[in-house]
Amino acid sequence: MASSLDGYIASEGGDLSWLNDAMARDEDYGFEATERRTGAYIMGANTYREVSAMGGGVSKVPTYVVTHHQTLATKGTTELFSGDLRELVARIKETIAGDKDICLFGGGELVTEFIEQGLIDELGISVIPVILGGGIPFFGRVGQWTKLELMECRHYPSGIVLLNYRLGGPGT
Repeated sequence: MASSLDGYIASEGGDLSWLNDAMARDEDYGFEATERRTGAYIMGANTYREVSAMGGGVSKVPTYVVTHHQTLATKGTTELFSGDLRELVARIKETIAGDKDICLFGGGELVTEFIEQGLIDELGISVIPVILGGGIPFFGRVGQWTKLELMECRHYPSGIVLLNYRLGGPGT
């Protein structure tokens, strides 16, 4: 997931144009490697709508969109999901992902819910060198503090910094 330097994933209205403006066209930012190691994607409905509007949203990898509105239009290998997140993760692990990763692709509320339920073991954050001054926060209110262990820090000429953390669990 991407975040502005001041901790927002989108403007108040959900605009992500600042993200595309910051990214250099000739840089991969690890997307290819992520696609290779991913067995399935999970994302929230708002993230799916934004990614689709920017020309993305179609992947060879199965994608599950967590939503309460089963009327959202989907493409390709995308499926809508409403229900228990633990059951979704278990089903994906059992039937699709195998030894590959399940990649959670936002948004902030969904990431927070996954953290609270202990369903995330690694967290990748691309910090974009822009200050939005307000918007949709990266995290909602997480019920308890969670220790993070830095696994990797990569920086790019565009000023984007990729941080990969291992989650240590609540209060550890």
